[in-house]
Amino acid sequence: MSSSLGRTRRRASPYFPSPVASSAAVSNISAETAEKETGAKSNGKRKLKGQKPSASTKKKKQAKVKVERTKSFEPKWWGNVINDGSEYPPVHTLILGTHPSIASLSKNEMYGHPLNAFWYLAGDAIGFRRSAAVSPTTGKPYVYYHDHLRYDDGHILEYSQQLERIVAKGFAMWDIVAECEREGSLDQDILEEKPNQIREFCEGTLNNIKESSSVKRIVIANGTTGSKFFVKHFTEWFIDGRLCAASDDMSQRAFKTVMNKQRKANGNIASKEDNGVIEVVCLPGVSPAAAKFTYLEKRAAWEAGCFGPGLKDFEKWQSNKQQSTFDTPEKQQITTPKRERSPARKTPASSPKEPAFRILSSSISKLAQENEWIDLDVSPQELRPSSTLTNGQCFNWMVVETEESPDAINSPRQSAWGTHDAQEWIGPLGDRVLSIKETPTTTLFRVLHGPTEGTKEYLQQYFRLETPLTPLYEEWSKADTRLKKIAAAIPGVRILRQAPLECMFSFICSSNNNIPRITKMLSSFRETYGSFMMDIPISSSAANDDDSLSIFSFPTLDSLANASEGDLRAMGLGYRAKFIIGTRDLLQTSGGEEFLLNLRSNDDCQAVQDELIKFSGIGRKVADCVALFSLDQDDSIPVDIHVQHIASRDYDPTVLGQAKSLTPTIYKRVGDLFRSRFPNRAGWAHSLLFVAELPSFRSVLPLDMVKEMDEWKKHEQEQKAKQKMEKKKEG
Repeated sequence: MSSSLGRTRRRASPYFPSPVASSAAVSNISAETAEKETGAKSNGKRKLKGQKPSASTKKKKQAKVKVERTKSFEPKWWGNVINDGSEYPPVHTLILGTHPSIASLSKNEMYGHPLNAFWYLAGDAIGFRRSAAVSPTTGKPYVYYHDHLRYDDGHILEYSQQLERIVAKGFAMWDIVAECEREGSLDQDILEEKPNQIREFCEGTLNNIKESSSVKRIVIANGTTGSKFFVKHFTEWFIDGRLCAASDDMSQRAFKTVMNKQRKANGNIASKEDNGVIEVVCLPGVSPAAAKFTYLEKRAAWEAGCFGPGLKDFEKWQSNKQQSTFDTPEKQQITTPKRERSPARKTPASSPKEPAFRILSSSISKLAQENEWIDLDVSPQELRPSSTLTNGQCFNWMVVETEESPDAINSPRQSAWGTHDAQEWIGPLGDRVLSIKETPTTTLFRVLHGPTEGTKEYLQQYFRLETPLTPLYEEWSKADTRLKKIAAAIPGVRILRQAPLECMFSFICSSNNNIPRITKMLSSFRETYGSFMMDIPISSSAANDDDSLSIFSFPTLDSLANASEGDLRAMGLGYRAKFIIGTRDLLQTSGGEEFLLNLRSNDDCQAVQDELIKFSGIGRKVADCVALFSLDQDDSIPVDIHVQHIASRDYDPTVLGQAKSLTPTIYKRVGDLFRSRFPNRAGWAHSLLFVAELPSFRSVLPLDMVKEMDEWKKHEQEQKAKQKMEKKKEG
């Protein structure tokens, strides 16, 4: 099922109805208007004690005034939110609202009202933050949430990102009521309702969505009012003995009557310990109208009844993933659907679990035999591809194995990342496909596809060989004794000069991502919008016959002109699809790639960062990656967790202060630590220090340095655990 989430416009789903509301219901509304519709302000006293229609609704009904029906959203779970070919857990927890509010329908977002607590609660539990609800009257954040949130502005995610984050951990969300008549947004005003097919969803029979048949708990998000609607429409499910009330007091009260009916019908009460029985949890309502509970009370209840047990299920699945167990049949362990590939483009046949592939040097040597290896004439001290192509500054190189071995590369699309011990790599570079080989004394290259003339000069520019590295190593070593040890152990770490457009889009895809997924995304991106270059042979462990892998160039702005956000989402780019489209559009109006190339002549790295963060999906770190790795901004310092560790461990323990995240001020402060210590190409020095933090380089570092790093990391973990315990005690 293709995802249509996180967009203002949604494609009609073949399985579920799209939300429909009256023109009044879906008009743009302010937070103030939405407050009026819910009948509650942030500090409201209203309590929902029954399911009685309000006086206005009674009058409307008596006068037979027709209220247009609204429809709920489709269920949100990883199968229709994420489509990147990765493996995710079967749904363990289904969270049920009652019916979308006017604010939610107008924004096309579940729990979209700015004062709805759901996304604040989810963020506190899972590790992100919804932007603070701001009063349209005062212009200030509502203290009700803002003063208690665990994560600051540095962790804010937009709706589509929040959705991906929660469903990736095995949670799903839907509504009890599929369609109804209702004036306003209060549950108690719902009339003539029809329920969603929740039982079918949980049992895996709804349009063959078998992946969701491992639901262990259903969470009612709107307290006792939502529970009444659930019981009204699913009493038979209880009586069949397939549902049971959770053991907490609120759930026991909410489902007392229906559980008595279950006892009377079956002679006993079902338990969540019984095979196939789903626990139903009634939790304090997340609606702004549910003002009986404070935010801290809601958070404690939701973490105990929903997010706590759900995240334990996710962690259990993670730890047992290799054995494909999650207290469910093995067939439940599946991956998201992969898009079909054109038969004209040969690629390895896909399967639920990809077999191991190898790119063998003996096979690559048979390609373009007329082109010999050419020496770049560069010493090991000036360039080591094993330290430069493998550290995460580029994503277009694949490792080539020199002989048959049991240590096969798991995927032909795996980046060179982490292959420090290899000697050969292959990848597309501009309009060429090249093979790079490292020898004890120099670096060689061979052209497999594309023009041979001028390739040596092209690679000299790519590796920036016009900048002597040995004098820089010597200069940096005088400024930092720790770097001196690293320099002796890891020679030849250079900064690349990549094509700016490729670098920019690649690092947009790197946001909240890991190397295998980034590589997979970019591979699909190239295959769909790039130009076919050549097939290379690969050896598969799944078959005796060799297969081949197609290599494509990186897309141009022209080839992306007709790409849509929906197309990119279908390729697995998720919320990043919107960023790619937004950046493409702004680039086209700013002068295209020429605009980026002109930034190379700007000698102010801060000014370049300011220009780049204007583009969609580019924050300071991504901007500095693009600036350093493609725009010759040698003093740009991309700051991530590794760089924070280096700064606070080796240079200034107070650099982060009491901040919980990397604010713009602290980001600059960390960068300035490196720039002041290494005035000549600080970004290069920072990259050498960064490389030493990577696991694949531990084996070459001095033992005392590794021990020191491990002890510091252990100390940091202990401090964080201590702080976490203190926070729990506080509230």
